[in-house]
Amino acid sequence: MSNIHAVIYTKPHCMPCKMTTKLMDSLGMPYENTYYGNSEQTNSIELDSKDESKRTWSEKKVEKLKEKYQITSLPLIKIIDDETGEELEFWSGFRPEKIKKWNSEI
Repeated sequence: MSNIHAVIYTKPHCMPCKMTTKLMDSLGMPYENTYYGNSEQTNSIELDSKDESKRTWSEKKVEKLKEKYQITSLPLIKIIDDETGEELEFWSGFRPEKIKKWNSEI
């Protein structure tokens, strides 16, 4: 399986989020951290943002992520099949063993 990538949701000043992206970067693992393909907007959850649209997006995204994935912490990582768009796995928190496992599939 080589056509996969990760989608990551993070928050500012989150050590597990930083460790996750740092490990993925060091492995050369492909991931998206922007939403709707808009390179100007990141998947960073910023509930205290001064930008009202970012704050509103963050509030709505938190509710959706909690409801769909039953998570209580970030980062949230989803592994996506590029060909089908299917979500193959998801997890929250810094999980180096999962990152390395999926990176070896690429």
